[in-house]
Amino acid sequence: MTFSKTSFLTWLLATLALVATAQTPAATPRTKILLLGTMHFTPSTTDMYKNAAVDLTLAQRQPQVRAVVKKLATFHPDQICIEWSALRQHKLDSTFQAYEQGRYQLKSDEIDQLGFQTARQLKLPHLTAVNYRGHFDSDKMTEYAKQHQQERILTDLDAHAQRFMVEANEKMLKLPLKNFLAYVNTPEALNANAAFYTQYMARIGEGADYPGIDLLTDWYSTNLHIYANILRQVKPTDKAVMVIFGQGHIPILKSLFAANPAFEVVEVAKVLK
Repeated sequence: MTFSKTSFLTWLLATLALVATAQTPAATPRTKILLLGTMHFTPSTTDMYKNAAVDLTLAQRQPQVRAVVKKLATFHPDQICIEWSALRQHKLDSTFQAYEQGRYQLKSDEIDQLGFQTARQLKLPHLTAVNYRGHFDSDKMTEYAKQHQQERILTDLDAHAQRFMVEANEKMLKLPLKNFLAYVNTPEALNANAAFYTQYMARIGEGADYPGIDLLTDWYSTNLHIYANILRQVKPTDKAVMVIFGQGHIPILKSLFAANPAFEVVEVAKVLK
């Protein structure tokens, strides 16, 4: 068999390309991560602004819960991380075990209704506690604003928060649970929550004083610790991880995981559609 110079060069380049491809190690698959933000259906006593309580145990709500659990199960997470103190994993394990054995009645909150029920449907052995209780005291910032003629920022913050809560409460009471969760995880709703800190609190202070930024730093620190807790629990064999947390945490967590090349952030709307 004879080759022209052109055909030989073409053959040689193709051969070298195949050899290079064969010698290139396969890229490590990224872990899919679903960051499901929720309102606290049993409102937190520590939040600055609280939404209305919703009883997900009611008969008319349970079909909606089951519909969401069915959708979440299609994501097939290898583990489910929840807003439960990482220092109390043993208590979480015993509670979930009691639920599995029929000795625990589910409460109305998102941990029980979404976390526990999805874990049971997927036959997961346990859920993963990843919460971190950081320091967050808004009193210093509030007092500074009042003493330095920056009350207008507080007024604007309160007005923004009230609008956000009114809209969220209306949708939470009127929409099916699946649609409501899709709504609170839209970029618009996540950005509206994040604006509490970035648009308003960050502006409080002057000169060498940064009480608003100091508070924002505490908030970021809390979420960075939560992020670290999640990373510590992700195993090399995990193909998918689901995180269920209060909606206010999601913008920061989402930005952190989006910047981590080991993860692929999956949009909530894609799973709940």
